[in-house]
Amino acid sequence: MSLPISTESQAPASAWDGMVARVSQPRFLIGASLFRICAGLAIVIQYLLNHAQRRYLFGPEGLWPWDTFAASMANSATFSVYAWSRSLIWFEACFHLGLLVSLLWLVGWRTRLTTPLTYVFFWSLHQRFPGIWDGGDNLIHLVLVYAMFADVGAWFSLDAKRRALTPVDAHAMGARLGGMLHNTAILAFALQLSLVYGVAGLYKVQGDVWQDGTAIYHAFRSGQFVWPGFSELLYQNAVVVTLLSHGTVAFQVAFPFLLFLNRHTRRIAVALGLTFHLGIALFLGLITFSLFMASVDVALIDDDEYRALGRWLTRLKSRWLPGGSPRMPAAAQALQEQPSEPPLA
Repeated sequence: MSLPISTESQAPASAWDGMVARVSQPRFLIGASLFRICAGLAIVIQYLLNHAQRRYLFGPEGLWPWDTFAASMANSATFSVYAWSRSLIWFEACFHLGLLVSLLWLVGWRTRLTTPLTYVFFWSLHQRFPGIWDGGDNLIHLVLVYAMFADVGAWFSLDAKRRALTPVDAHAMGARLGGMLHNTAILAFALQLSLVYGVAGLYKVQGDVWQDGTAIYHAFRSGQFVWPGFSELLYQNAVVVTLLSHGTVAFQVAFPFLLFLNRHTRRIAVALGLTFHLGIALFLGLITFSLFMASVDVALIDDDEYRALGRWLTRLKSRWLPGGSPRMPAAAQALQEQPSEPPLA
């Protein structure tokens, strides 16, 4: 005679199963894929911009002597594939292989493989001549490590087309583990970006030019970062300069709190971040820096929010374009047809 199992004994197991199911459900998949596209585009741009002068900047007989570079690699805990050989053929092979891998990562081919390879080649290039990079490059080095555990090929990729032909059981152990790792990686994205903004804001608070509201004026008047014909419209207006200077500090200090408070403040934080870096790209000309920073921002918008944005853009297009309601783009239609997923916050 079997004894009945009490409801009380089933409750902990049921709660545990529910928690595992929730944390293993991958979220922010569209944002992670857009991160890949934005960051991949910035990496490819850097390779192409430096292609003509690659030997002068990074080659064995370049601006920074190879012997000095190799010695610094030997005496440090880091690495660079460019330090493995002084051969010009090896340098050309590494440089162009890095460009090829970045292009494959950008289009989403075998992202589980190309993500770590992109990190290795991009990190190696930066180590070959570290003096010419900026804060966006430093951020992307860290985030690419987290991206190795994220599913950055779920959307807008060759991987997504391949998976559509061979669907995976979402309840399989491997799929659940992959979902947990993906969600953890996205959380690491958020924590890293919060740290960058928060530290930058607290550092600015201590500066005299940020306290008196003239920092933006000095940035535009340096002559190094300008948009000719438009930057003057900003730095010639004292009110605008003061508001932008103090607003920058306020945004950066507040970003970590806005991001994690609730989903509404998270949207405000991400929107401000994207606007902030759009302004930097336009008025200061820091294109790749802005792309790197914005790539992490777009990863923090959840899938339901992207679908809602797609529906809004479709309605806006049908309202303002002639010819009535146009045919919905395939990408927007795919977004709307996917099942809804609960956001992280």
